[in-house]
Amino acid sequence: MMFDEHEIRKALSVLKPNNEAFEVRLLFDDSRKTVQSGYFRSVDTMIEELQTRDLTNCNVYFSLNHLNDACYDRKQRDHFMNVSGTATSDNDIDGYEWMLIDLDPKRPKGTASTDAQLRLARDMGNAVYKYLQQLGFSKPLLAYSGNGVHLLYCISLANNPDNKALIKRCLEVLSIMFSTDEVGVDTANHNPSRICKLYGTVSTKGLNTPERPHRMSRIIGEPPTDVVPTDRRYLEKLSSAIPSEPERNQHYNGWNSERFDLEAWMDKYGLRYRKTIVGSDVRYILDHCPFDDGHDGKDAAIFRMANGAIGFHCFHNSCADKHWSDVRKLFEPDYQEKQAQAREQAMYGSDGFNRNRAKIKPKHIVEVDDKPIFYTAMDVLNKPYPEEHFIRTGIDEIDRRLRGLKKGAISVVSGLRGSAKSTLVSQWILEAVNAGNNVGLFSGELSERNIMKWVNLQAAGRSHTQATSYEGYYTVPGETRKRIAAWLGDHFYIYNNEYGNDFNAVIEQFEKVIEKNKLDMLVLDNLMAFNIQGLDDNKFEAQSKFVLRLKQIASKYYVHIVFVAHPRKAMGFLRLDDISGNADLSNAADNAFIVHRNNNDFKRLSAQMFGWKPDNEIYDGTNVVEIAKDRDGGNQDIFIPLFYEVESKRLKNDFTENRIYGWDDEFTNTEEGEMVFT
Repeated sequence: MMFDEHEIRKALSVLKPNNEAFEVRLLFDDSRKTVQSGYFRSVDTMIEELQTRDLTNCNVYFSLNHLNDACYDRKQRDHFMNVSGTATSDNDIDGYEWMLIDLDPKRPKGTASTDAQLRLARDMGNAVYKYLQQLGFSKPLLAYSGNGVHLLYCISLANNPDNKALIKRCLEVLSIMFSTDEVGVDTANHNPSRICKLYGTVSTKGLNTPERPHRMSRIIGEPPTDVVPTDRRYLEKLSSAIPSEPERNQHYNGWNSERFDLEAWMDKYGLRYRKTIVGSDVRYILDHCPFDDGHDGKDAAIFRMANGAIGFHCFHNSCADKHWSDVRKLFEPDYQEKQAQAREQAMYGSDGFNRNRAKIKPKHIVEVDDKPIFYTAMDVLNKPYPEEHFIRTGIDEIDRRLRGLKKGAISVVSGLRGSAKSTLVSQWILEAVNAGNNVGLFSGELSERNIMKWVNLQAAGRSHTQATSYEGYYTVPGETRKRIAAWLGDHFYIYNNEYGNDFNAVIEQFEKVIEKNKLDMLVLDNLMAFNIQGLDDNKFEAQSKFVLRLKQIASKYYVHIVFVAHPRKAMGFLRLDDISGNADLSNAADNAFIVHRNNNDFKRLSAQMFGWKPDNEIYDGTNVVEIAKDRDGGNQDIFIPLFYEVESKRLKNDFTENRIYGWDDEFTNTEEGEMVFT
């Protein structure tokens, strides 16, 4: 049997739903290379037509993307007829519905693949699937084409030159990262009128032999009832994985605009590699990742594009944020400074730049309070300096400006109801644990079960959540919850609310767990959930004593304490002075953050206060976190847009961010983890 009616119906039920018009094309392997085409809306009619054809030496394809409805009125409507050339052109496509990633074993033209070659394509398919999952792509349709494997990502994009170039770039990036001498990523599948194997039909390339058999193409598993398109911004993220700016050669010390000699540089610093040519680009597969010797094999590579641009990628989670510039800095820490100096010298001459500088007037220094003007090495050695440690929050701008949350200090987080205060601090907990810290949590408003529901969603990420019949409500599968719980292990402690909310009693228990389990961070969500009457009869005095007690604990045990405080009712734009209680709450805190929901009130009030224009990038996010106070750095009124993701309850630095936490780290190795092609 040359086709399987059930498999065809299964595939087209998701690829061409709602009586959408599509073309089916028959490519006969006869002396005339006959091509027949038919346009259909009804799968029943198309299958009846297929049954009238001898498909023994025929490969059957269909139009993958959205046809202009007028194409259905061509002569070959509801039947096949001979055509010369291509029946459907790029101009006949209204929009891209799918991005096809075709992983095809390399073999002589006109032959089928061997079983061994198909296994190699399957292994590459698993690696590509995992990489794009980590990047944030929605789940694809998975298929065997007969000779290789397909990943089909729903994208729903208009047919225009920009989108065509974007898809082409995405496929080129995947080819650079994954193509080998045995299996390649087909980079030609970017044109809108691209045809694809009609799943449920046999691939008949070459002779049908035991070594190279003809196989039935098929969709793997049951297709989803609700396909989620991958947002264009994730494609842009993928396309930018390889830089476009060429690296120039400075010969390491002097300025020279010649092309950078990458191989000479790697040889100079002892990076061992295997060189692979991928089209007009080159991939250097490193014996070991520069940042972790344990990442070996084919996990880490440096790429050189045809235009001289250089990129780096390691498929392990711990190296996900490393780029070529980080690799070069690892071996040449001051290379960017040398480049700048060389450019200045080329522009101004050896002393011209200094001549153009404004002269600095000297100042007279007078020694005071027996403080030396010059230190000796022994002075520096004997002077006590407190060691500083910071816990990163995962909010890039906070970590850049504050270096994270400083141990021994306290932070207050405030915001109106529904602004995502608890969401933010829950995410900070995950970031802290992911960096190897131990964290304790008091949540007077949520039970431990509800806390873990939220933590599980944030830890899992959208690719590991499941939609329910309730709009906007997602769950995490049981096996994933077990892995997250094992990862959190002895690093995360949730106070049992059944023991009450008396502040003195609760904080006494936290002091014990801090000392016993070496906690690095304590999160108290929130102030209003505590009974602080035991501190003082006066509400405001009690709040002062509350925050002073926290400062004592933070200093004594060298932990960072985060507490959430609701604001008073504010008549205008929420400011630091609006945090509930007296001024001691914000004055005593080392850091203060205000979380805003980016709604119409926020836009109106912020525009009135700061004069922001409607196109301000702050308004791009769904939420905004404000650095309202930073004792060490003096930062204030720093507004950071964040992007709330419904499926995972995460607040992301940008729309396409997809953080991978340590519970999933063992699955970031391309040779392990979920095997979708089996």
